[in-house]
Amino acid sequence: MSEPELESGHIRARTESQVLHVTLDRADKRNALTRAMYTDLRRCMDHAADSDDVRAVLIAGEGEMFCAGNDIADFANVDPHEREDGAAGPALAFIKALRALDKPVVVAVQGQATGIGTTLLLHADLVVAADGARFYTAFIDLALVPEAASSLLLPQLVGRQNAARLLLAGDTLDAAEAERMGLIAYRVPAIELGEHATALAERLAAKPPEAVRLTKQLMRAGLGSDDVDGQIDREAKVFGERLVSDEVREIMNRFLKRKG
Repeated sequence: MSEPELESGHIRARTESQVLHVTLDRADKRNALTRAMYTDLRRCMDHAADSDDVRAVLIAGEGEMFCAGNDIADFANVDPHEREDGAAGPALAFIKALRALDKPVVVAVQGQATGIGTTLLLHADLVVAADGARFYTAFIDLALVPEAASSLLLPQLVGRQNAARLLLAGDTLDAAEAERMGLIAYRVPAIELGEHATALAERLAAKPPEAVRLTKQLMRAGLGSDDVDGQIDREAKVFGERLVSDEVREIMNRFLKRKG
């Protein structure tokens, strides 16, 4: 079983039980992300997309803090003459690969999730957070603006007022608030975080892979749309195609044999 080839020295990846475990491994810097780390994260997403051995991805952070966001020194050292307006550097290349992945992605959050540590969650499928987790976007306090489509996705997900708390007021949300708003799916005791997130990722990996892929595509197509009739039609088309697929027939045959 092959694993992604990584170069930063601060991203670990291993596949177990059809789950690609991706770990931010820079705890001494609170897992702040460098350009090299973003490149490795994108490689992990590409590997997950291309590997039949991977059916789900679990992203976690080593140490007491999930992610402190972008490494400020790394950011400051970018040559402005090498940067085109709106160009997708390593960070956005990772986000786009994460968003495009048609396999389920679980993120486990402990401690603080700052900047892209929070906004990358908008592109995951299920987020598990420890009771003491905290979420802070940081952009406004650095005189920056939102990234990773958070100005679009956050208002859709948590409502305009709650999004403004994060993006304009610069509030920090605790895990209970994040759960209430829908930013995270599960809140668990810190000691149970790894076990709960791994079990969830393995449960997703055991689901019928083609159905998972198509469900993610349908959810992505309907995101932010008010075309309910169009979404009904898109779902019905795929649903009909699935009914005659080998994957569905195999599951239904097993069910009927149990009933018989």
